[in-house]
Amino acid sequence: MPTKEDNSNARSVDQTFNVFGVLLNFLVTPAETGHEVSLFKGILPPGVVIPLHSHAEPEVFYVLEGSLEVYRESGQPQGWSTPQPAGVVAIPGNVKHALRNTSSTPTTVLLVTQEELYNFFRSIAKPFEAGQMPAPPSPEDMQQLFAATAKYHYWMGSPEENATIGISLG
Repeated sequence: MPTKEDNSNARSVDQTFNVFGVLLNFLVTPAETGHEVSLFKGILPPGVVIPLHSHAEPEVFYVLEGSLEVYRESGQPQGWSTPQPAGVVAIPGNVKHALRNTSSTPTTVLLVTQEELYNFFRSIAKPFEAGQMPAPPSPEDMQQLFAATAKYHYWMGSPEENATIGISLG
């Protein structure tokens, strides 16, 4: 039986994945761009938080609809900002950042990034069927996340570091 990594370059435009509450469609795979970049569509339901983290790969977010709150530890803009639809946010590699949707409606973004971050997301993504309620992460899900963060050199902030920027992980 194939694993997620075995078909990590398979296109999944019509398949939605749940990545710890964020719904992702992998629109363009690195294999389609000579292993340079990938393109995702992400939906952050109301209340979803992506805690403080960093990784070597840059990310570019284009807000299609809704309101995305983005925290950047350095660069411009520094701190929290809220790009609206048609707004663009570029996060250079190794910059600590966080994302959240504190609004009452879903936020939809396009994300452009490089192959390693694509592989990270594919390794933790779980198929999502419309109409289902995402279950809270299991201990196995958390172990898979921690293994992926180590494999892909992804830094995650502690609960205290997240609290400093207004994110409660408890």
